[in-house]
Amino acid sequence: MQNIKLSNIENDPIKAKILLVDDEELILNSLKMTLERYFTVFTTQDPTEVSSIIDENDIDLLISDEMMPKMRGCELAEKIHHEYPDITKIILSGNSNKNDIIRAVNQGHIFSFIFKPVDVNQLLQTIKQGLEYRKMKEKIKFQNLVLENKNETLIQDVLKKTSKINEMEKFYEIGKFSASIVHNLNSPLQTLITGYQLLEDEMNQKTDVHPQIKTIMKIINDSFISMEEMIKSITTTVRNASLVKKIPVSLNEVIANLIEKFNFKFQNSNNIEFITELDGNLPNILGIKVHFDQMFSNLLKNAIDSLESSKEKFITIKSFHSKNSICVYIEDTGCGIPENNIDKIFDTGFTTKEFGKGSGLGLLITKQMINSYQGTITVQSEVGKGTSFVICFPK
Repeated sequence: MQNIKLSNIENDPIKAKILLVDDEELILNSLKMTLERYFTVFTTQDPTEVSSIIDENDIDLLISDEMMPKMRGCELAEKIHHEYPDITKIILSGNSNKNDIIRAVNQGHIFSFIFKPVDVNQLLQTIKQGLEYRKMKEKIKFQNLVLENKNETLIQDVLKKTSKINEMEKFYEIGKFSASIVHNLNSPLQTLITGYQLLEDEMNQKTDVHPQIKTIMKIINDSFISMEEMIKSITTTVRNASLVKKIPVSLNEVIANLIEKFNFKFQNSNNIEFITELDGNLPNILGIKVHFDQMFSNLLKNAIDSLESSKEKFITIKSFHSKNSICVYIEDTGCGIPENNIDKIFDTGFTTKEFGKGSGLGLLITKQMINSYQGTITVQSEVGKGTSFVICFPK
């Protein structure tokens, strides 16, 4: 008899586990002696013990006789298939007909059907193929699992990107709407400026103007200039961003002007104290002044709003620079931001303010403006203690 080559099985450091089921003890022992050279072999004459043996020993392949008094082999194979679908099953029979084979294959999901007397070479070859078939099924199962995970990841990515696209479209629509509003603002703004100039001419003819009125007029004039620059910047950007002229901007000056405006607006009615530590040697930044006005105005407005229910109402503003960066630090003693909202504060439409007090666009616009200057903004916050922002721009 020609010996079959099973070198890959003999050299496998982990032997496959095979369970033999046959009511005839002589056949059972004979098959065991043949197979245990290559495999770890378990035996039983009672098909009702099969499930417990599989549970205890993690069986890879089942070989069962077809004709047994307690249970036919194909019935056992069907039962095992429902309980352990990954186990490869081989049926042995001495007198089965074609219908028995079909039944065994269809109901028991068996891998192969071998007639008795068993040819050892045929059996070993079938076992080898059955174990390879099992490994292939395991590999396919694993690959399907990997694909499912990748599909799930892709679905989540698509949902996130779709959400971002929707946000961008919404922001784009807001931008178009804002551009039309800005265009319509030109007319009333020019009327206000003309009225201001007439009032200024009238005041210049008087000698007893109160100093506070002069301060108020200066703040109004600065506000008109900011509005004109803002409208001009938006209109020019909509037409062609390359036409916007950049100039050296002093962040210290921007911050000082904003503090003056906020102090005038509130007239200490909310008891907010601004603490400033501005670097006297802070370099200028090449950019559009109204952009920086908008950035720091949004951040200071949020800081002021956060102090509404705070006992201590302090806003600290520092400017400083390093070899590569120009930075501004803004800290408040306000209500703080919950940890689960930190990552959302720059999202379109996100706001914790009540309806009518916040649009959810301020921080988004601020971050986009900072990004347009290749800058960064980082935030730290603790509920009940306050929030701090650090904004840095490259030199």
